[in-house]
This record gives sequence, C-alpha cells and structure tokens, in this order.
Amino acid sequence: MKQTDRFPEASGKNGWFETSRYKNHQFNSVDEIERSYDYVVVGAGFGGVNAAFRLAENKPDATIALFDAMPVGYFSSGRNAGFIIDVPHSIVGDPNFTLDDQKWRFRLNRYVIDRMVKIKEENNLQIDWQQAGMHQTAREKGSLKYLNMLAEFLDVMGAEYQWFDKDEVAKRLGTDFYFKALYTPGTILINPSETVRGLATVLPKNVHVFENCPVLEVLEGEVPQVKLTNGKIISCKQVIMTVNAFIKNFGAKGSDNIIGIHSFGAHTRELTDEEIATLHGAKPWGLCSAHPAGATLRYTTTKRLYVRTDISFATHINIAPERLYKSIYKLRRAFNNRFPQLSHVNFEYVYGGFIPLSRNTLPFFANVGKNVYAGAACDGTGVTRASMCGTFLADWVCGRDSEELRYMQQCDAPSYCPPEPFRTVGATARLVWEDMHARSEI
Repeated sequence: MKQTDRFPEASGKNGWFETSRYKNHQFNSVDEIERSYDYVVVGAGFGGVNAAFRLAENKPDATIALFDAMPVGYFSSGRNAGFIIDVPHSIVGDPNFTLDDQKWRFRLNRYVIDRMVKIKEENNLQIDWQQAGMHQTAREKGSLKYLNMLAEFLDVMGAEYQWFDKDEVAKRLGTDFYFKALYTPGTILINPSETVRGLATVLPKNVHVFENCPVLEVLEGEVPQVKLTNGKIISCKQVIMTVNAFIKNFGAKGSDNIIGIHSFGAHTRELTDEEIATLHGAKPWGLCSAHPAGATLRYTTTKRLYVRTDISFATHINIAPERLYKSIYKLRRAFNNRFPQLSHVNFEYVYGGFIPLSRNTLPFFANVGKNVYAGAACDGTGVTRASMCGTFLADWVCGRDSEELRYMQQCDAPSYCPPEPFRTVGATARLVWEDMHARSEI
C-alpha cells in the first residue's frame, strides 16, 4: 500500500444530489475524529455504508468510523442511473462464468436488496424508492437478439418478466421510439444520492460519519493506521476500503485490473402538467437499452426526465471539464429523439460519472494487507454489487462465516488487463465499434 496522489473530483452538477432531501444533512464534525476506532471504513458509497451497517450489526459495542473524500452520495454512488437490479444485468463475462455463478448473482442481489429494504423500513427512512421494475428496450432490429438472449436466460433462472410491443411501450413510457421491451418487475428505482445519503443518516450511533475528509494513506499491520489529508492519524483493529477504482491509487495488489468507463447524465427541469400529459400519464419508470452502448432513461418522482449516454474509456477516473461539455450534444440528441414534443425543455443538471468494470465482470474482493480488506463492484450493477461487497467484507473482518461469504471469497478476481497505452487504445477501439453498431440506440 502507498500514499494516494488522486482524489475524486466533481464533474458537472449532480442532479440526484441537488434534489435529495438529505442534501443539507450534517454528519459528524472533523473535530470529533478520535485517535482510535475498532474499525475504519474508507469510502462512504453503497459499499461503505453497507459495510458500516454490517459491522455495527456484527459488533454492536464496537467503535466505527466511516470516511468519504466528498459529500456522502456525491461521487459514484450518487451518479448512477438509480437502478437497484435484482436479476443479473449481464449475461456475458469470463468463459468460466457459469449458470451457477449467475444464480449466485441473483441470490446475492436479492440478499442485499432485502437487507436494504429492512433497514429502510425499520428506520422509517423516507427516500425516493419505487418498486417500479426495469424495461430493457430495443429500437434497432439488431438489438432484439439481446432481449431474446436475456429472456432465455431468465427462463432458465425462473425469473419473472413480461414482453411489451411498441404500442404498450409507448403507453408505459410516453415515447414511441422503441418497438419492443422486456420488463423485469424486481428492480427498484431510486434517487441514488438520496438513498445512500439517507441510509448514512440512520447508521447506528456507534458509527461516526465524516464527509469531505479524504484519506491519504492506509498502513497495514497489527495495528493499522489511516492517515487523513488534514494531518490526523487514526489507529484501528481493521480497515475496510470501498473506494471504487481509487483502490488502484493506494497500490492494492491486483487492483490494477480494475478498469472503467465514463458516462454522462442529465436531468431536465421539472415538467409542467401540460408537458407531463404528453407522456400519456406515465408513472415513474426506468429503461436500459438492450444494446450495451445504448442510452438509459428515467422518468422520476420529481417530474423530471433523465437521460444517460455517451460512454468513453476512463484512462483516468476523474473527468476533464471539456469532456463533460462535449457530452451535452449526445445527451440532447438522445433526449430529443425520444421526446421530440419536449425538445424545448432544458437540462437543469448535467454531470459525468465513473463506472468501474473488469474484463470478466467479476468484482475485486480481497484481503489487500494485514488487517486491511477492500472491495469494488465491476459489472455495471453498482448499487447491488457494491452493497454486496461492503456487506460481506464486514462479515469477513468479523469472522462471520456463511455460504454467501465463501462464494464471494472463491470467485476469481478481475482478469488481466494490458498496460497503458494498449489498455486505452484497445478499449477505445472497442467502444467505437459498439457505438457504430448501436446506431440510434445511443
């Protein structure tokens, strides 16, 4: 492990955070940071918050500190499209990734979703959380093959789904852009920033939450130490790191095979009643394109339309301002193509985000040093997979055994990825190829 020289940076204005009811919640002050804790969790996204919950559950008398370099819910955990997906989102990956592995994904997804539902209900947590399902849609005839593959897979899994034709899709979504959709009812639609930040507000009292408090270095050992950029040094028994792909910058062994893409999202202003009427009275919904390079869209409970598209390989995790500006053209085009009647509606918020991936879609889940553990989701289903990593890392450090933990431990790590510049050149070529074949799905 080493000192990091990279910290997360904001890209644009995150509409999920700006419209969150917990935006102004005050967590613990940096003046309250103690010199030692039993456990320290670095990274307060879905992984870190779920790790802290599980640590407090496993060790109710332990002292726990949770640190984040930015406001909780402002970086990756608050910059996704807000899908908590139950069915495996991808049916591709390493050739050794079996049907049994996919069944485990389904089982583990449901496990962490049920846990979050329980936390939400026990704490009467008021968050934007809709059991509205997910539509996977096709505009191009060539994209239908992806939906057929998914349907065959769901049949084997015994998972529920429905087919909708063009007229039904238009009625449900308020756009006649798509000719087919496969709908899975188990997905939950959320404001991701509000959800992760809201969950952090109801952590048990033995968990102290410190935001805007970057960690500079984690030192392994019998008594690990966590060094902050403000000069404070905290000793503890064990450390859990849920810092997304930033784990690479701390020098964790094997983490260099975590790669990722940049994707860009935009929220419209709040729609008027007349504008909402053009959506045929649609209720809040979410859709993902059947084609992996296609656009993702939401109609939210705040009466806004949301679009995410335009992906590029993330040679660096943070996004240059000019790259964010460049994305606006594709975001606008995707929106206008689907909702020409609303082309006059402006985007109120535009932002860029980072999605961690691995070539074989497997997560990073490892003991990276003496009394230091780390995890990162790497298959595009960030909320469920990150929550899963955090939950079972907490079980691992506490010595709590289970079938689920043993499966996580025995999974292969992210597969080898060539070094730069071959990594960026190869990945960029692949993304260009995907864009060409996605055509109007983007």
